[in-house]
Amino acid sequence: MEQNDRRVAKAIGTIAALMLAGCGSGSSGSTANSPAATTGASSAPAVLQARADGTPIDPAIVAADNGFGLNLLNTLVPGAGGNVAISPLSVSLALQILYNGAAGSTQQAMLQTLKLGPLDTQQLNTDNAALQASLIDPDPHVQLTIANSLWIDQAAYLVLPTFIQTDQNYYAATVGDLAGAPANVNAWVDSETHGLIPQILPPNFPPNEFRVAIIANVLYFKGIWTTAFDPTQTRPAPFTLADGSQVSVPMMRQTGPFDYFEGVQQGTPFQALRIPYGEGRMSMLVVLPKAGTSLTSFVAGIDAGTLAGWSGEFHSTQVAIELPRFTASYQASLVGALTSLGMGVAFTQEADFSALASGAVVSDVVHATKIEVDETGTVAAAATVVTVTTTVAGPTPPQMIMDHPFFYAIQDNETEELLFAGVMMNPDQS
Repeated sequence: MEQNDRRVAKAIGTIAALMLAGCGSGSSGSTANSPAATTGASSAPAVLQARADGTPIDPAIVAADNGFGLNLLNTLVPGAGGNVAISPLSVSLALQILYNGAAGSTQQAMLQTLKLGPLDTQQLNTDNAALQASLIDPDPHVQLTIANSLWIDQAAYLVLPTFIQTDQNYYAATVGDLAGAPANVNAWVDSETHGLIPQILPPNFPPNEFRVAIIANVLYFKGIWTTAFDPTQTRPAPFTLADGSQVSVPMMRQTGPFDYFEGVQQGTPFQALRIPYGEGRMSMLVVLPKAGTSLTSFVAGIDAGTLAGWSGEFHSTQVAIELPRFTASYQASLVGALTSLGMGVAFTQEADFSALASGAVVSDVVHATKIEVDETGTVAAAATVVTVTTTVAGPTPPQMIMDHPFFYAIQDNETEELLFAGVMMNPDQS
């Protein structure tokens, strides 16, 4: 065991993932105060009903979210050239909400990409309601917020009422005015992530006449370690990069009982560790392959079934661990990755989102994640924004350009009484 402990003490080349049952002001040092656990989705009628009924979690929705999330991660990692961090639950929820608006071949492509299997839209929404209900108040030392919003043209009524109702009933979507995008969407994401993600949409946004809707999801997590790392034990240590070079990082240290096991994945030995938050329902999973292993290749061998199989292997063991104090930030358009995973039709003129709005097509899916890990715990936030536009510009609004003489009046609209009336022949004449 002493040898094992020393190997775990070298846990610096890691795959780190928040093992939330599905997935601020920013410094994770603020986790020293026990946060209140909340979830914005808790106000959805279907979520409240699922909580009241104690609806069990369907394993199919967890398998779908995890399977799709790992596929997405594996698609993003090879071309990233650096750290990649995503929230499988955030991306899944945003796209599953969009799935309610899909039809025909577009729906089939999304079903396969999102790993939904036999789940129809009704079962999908019901399963998500139960999942969100289970994440309400998960731990007295963990704050978890799931929030959704839908931004539409509140004057044009392009988005079907049935889509809006579904988004509100199952996902507690806040409905906002698309005319203010992207500023109001960025402000909402900034607020819901407590400042961790201040901007996700760029200023050069599609023109008003092409906008149909924006679907947004945010996850915010703030958890305190069950046993905090002693800051006085944190000191610089070398971290070996993929190319063999080294950098110095602040390495946190502690020894204690942790869920741990050693295994072999596709011929590669590895160590796995769970570092719990609060009362232990949630934890950070850290997986350390043998030194010199291609992490890209190793991660490619992990799927939802792999994770499920590992769950039964953990056993409590006294372990000496060293974990870097780190901050990871990642933001990218997911269009290329989602296209390679099979739902490219959603981004073309062949898209069928007729259950959302006529002529709708997805122009972009943007995801952003930030994770801060220190001696007290973890603060993490993720946001996924789906922009839906139309392939054809909507009806051109009438123009009224007062560039020649006109009649005008000041009128009481209730009585129709004219208070003032006049003709304007020359605005340059006083």
